[in-house]
Amino acid sequence: MIKMTIYRKRSLWGFLFALPAILFFILFAYYPMISAARLSLYDWNLVSPPQFVGLDNYTYIFQDGRFQKALVNTFKFVGTYAVPMWIVALSMALLFTQDFRGRGLFRTLYFVPIILSETVISIVWRLLFHPQGAVNAIISPFTGGQTIPWLTDGNYAFIALVIVAIWRVFGYYMIIFISGLQNIPQEYYDAARVDGGNRIQVFRFVTMPLLLPTTVFVVIISLLNGFQAFVYQYLITRGGPNDSTNVLGYLIYQEAFTNLNMGRAAAISLVLFAILVTLTFIQLYLIRRREV
Repeated sequence: MIKMTIYRKRSLWGFLFALPAILFFILFAYYPMISAARLSLYDWNLVSPPQFVGLDNYTYIFQDGRFQKALVNTFKFVGTYAVPMWIVALSMALLFTQDFRGRGLFRTLYFVPIILSETVISIVWRLLFHPQGAVNAIISPFTGGQTIPWLTDGNYAFIALVIVAIWRVFGYYMIIFISGLQNIPQEYYDAARVDGGNRIQVFRFVTMPLLLPTTVFVVIISLLNGFQAFVYQYLITRGGPNDSTNVLGYLIYQEAFTNLNMGRAAAISLVLFAILVTLTFIQLYLIRRREV
């Protein structure tokens, strides 16, 4: 009886310590999610009372050309930014696990962009991509002095946003890869070299398999962040030109605060939420499969 009382007291204290976090998630995560799901069934312009329309908002957005283009652009942006970023981050991690002078300084310099505000980064890069900006000045010897319309041509604008996104985050994921590489026991490398393995074989059969949990984490987290892209599209290109850089995050903003279609904005946010949940379940499946 005394043990049960002590157990219950300990459980009560544990619940009380966890209560602030529980209330935080209920207030700022679950309640907004439920409210958005409910709002997606209404037509509301922030002025007149909401009118129930059922699934009309979902029917509209899936037939809307702008939504279809934003959805394609979102997947295109994620794929174009993520794969090169993984390669760059892993390559730099392999480099910075080597012992050389100034290694710590260079690690810090590459990590700095992730701690800077995305707003500041967007403003600076918008100036750099100006027709008379530093980017065109640097590449002018390779373009014969021709000015590249980075922010006024759809194809170049898309590439510009990808460059900014990779530049800001690759140092962060590089540090994660470095942590994973340093956790691989040196004995595995020694055994592989004794067996006559070259660098490529050691990387393929030792490094990559043992780095898989870290790689899965980096892949899923970077994809989740990529699908939530908004700031660069908003501050650098405004989704243009001609919606060539518009993504779901920016389209939600436009529908809600420019067109005052809160119901449609909520419906688009639920579609984006479904994509993120799917990616999260894939992450959990891969991690559990790896553990088994």
